[in-house]
Amino acid sequence: MTDQAQQSAQHAQAVHSAEMLGKPLFAILLVVIYGIYRIVQEGVWPAWPNGSILVGGGILSAVCIIAYMKSIEGGPGRSWGKAISGFSGLIPYAYSLYVIGFVGVWSLVQLFTVGFSWGGLIASLFGVLNGYRILKTFYVITELSVAKV
Repeated sequence: MTDQAQQSAQHAQAVHSAEMLGKPLFAILLVVIYGIYRIVQEGVWPAWPNGSILVGGGILSAVCIIAYMKSIEGGPGRSWGKAISGFSGLIPYAYSLYVIGFVGVWSLVQLFTVGFSWGGLIASLFGVLNGYRILKTFYVITELSVAKV
């Protein structure tokens, strides 16, 4: 394999990894922005729903996704770091379920029990769709790790 072809293959792999990493991180960024809006609107420690969980959980989930991707790119092998980054993959999973369940579904329930508003409908649809996007794109990353083993 020539040096040019090897560089081209490395570039293609880097682009693919960046694309795989960017999809869930962008969805998390949108939720973090919504969480910052909630903090500005309600304060740091209000009654539920809490924007602090959306912001803190989003940042922690992003860090865990990056660590998980780095462990995948490290290749096969066993280490404590890979084990910790593997178990930390549960954090983005739980975060996406929180976004779907609490921001999305619970907001939909409140539309019918508390009172209907268009802003609440948009926020709840945002929660369901964006939480699903986080879940789906992180699932694709985990399937990538299974394919590389």
